[in-house]
Amino acid sequence: MRTVTQEPNNAYDIDDGVVFDAATLKGPRGAERSALDVRKMVCAAVHSDAFVSPPEVKTNCVRVFYNDGPHVDIPVYRQREDWSGEVWYELASSDWKKSDPNGVNDWFKNWLDRNRSSERRHSRELIRLLKSFCKNRPSYSLPSGFVITTLVKECYDMGDDRLDIEFLQIAKRILDLLGINPYVRHPVVVGEWIIDAENEHQSRNLCKLLERAVDDLAELDLPNCTRSKALKAWKKVFHTNFFDKRIAEAEKKEKTSSKARIAALISAPKPYASKGYEEIG
Repeated sequence: MRTVTQEPNNAYDIDDGVVFDAATLKGPRGAERSALDVRKMVCAAVHSDAFVSPPEVKTNCVRVFYNDGPHVDIPVYRQREDWSGEVWYELASSDWKKSDPNGVNDWFKNWLDRNRSSERRHSRELIRLLKSFCKNRPSYSLPSGFVITTLVKECYDMGDDRLDIEFLQIAKRILDLLGINPYVRHPVVVGEWIIDAENEHQSRNLCKLLERAVDDLAELDLPNCTRSKALKAWKKVFHTNFFDKRIAEAEKKEKTSSKARIAALISAPKPYASKGYEEIG
């Protein structure tokens, strides 16, 4: 999807599913293995004594922790086929449930294909910015990257030449959307929610932070907004020292430019000194 952001300590979240033929997932007496049993089977298969933290069985996947930071989520599917040759997949979750391993990628790709006009060229950039906005606040419980992607897709309308203005616009639209309903539907799986009563607080937290961000970025619309002021607003919004060097460079340039303008005004010829005028007094 190419919306990955840089993670502190290489704490990347990688998804890499595995698919089994349903006929191979049988117990010793020929009964079908439960969804939990199959996840445990995969967990045992990927276990290694070289891992500092052992793999974990999660509700929708098996999570493998690598010692240098990243973790890999392995969703487990079984493939089934009916008498007509139609094939479908089921995810090993709290129970076996119908799913599409490629559904999310197809959904995202189809959306991007419709957004290739010049008015909507910042789709991925906005997703990455909002992910960074959330990840730079580790003390808050905030929506996952998948939820952020879904919200951007739902709220992205006409774009702008300036990415900073687009970020401000998308923040306002997400606030409006979550203000009406803090729950977020799964974009592919019918009847499933990725934000519901259990994690609704993540939407509430996101709204509080976005409200502050909208206030902080109001500086961008002011007529006297300089580059250094805009960069300081971005620094505050994204909780990062990335902009420090740029702020210093901008302030130095603006100071030099201001001194040059003052010097030009002082050295400019006086109106009364030009031909046709006499100095009074």
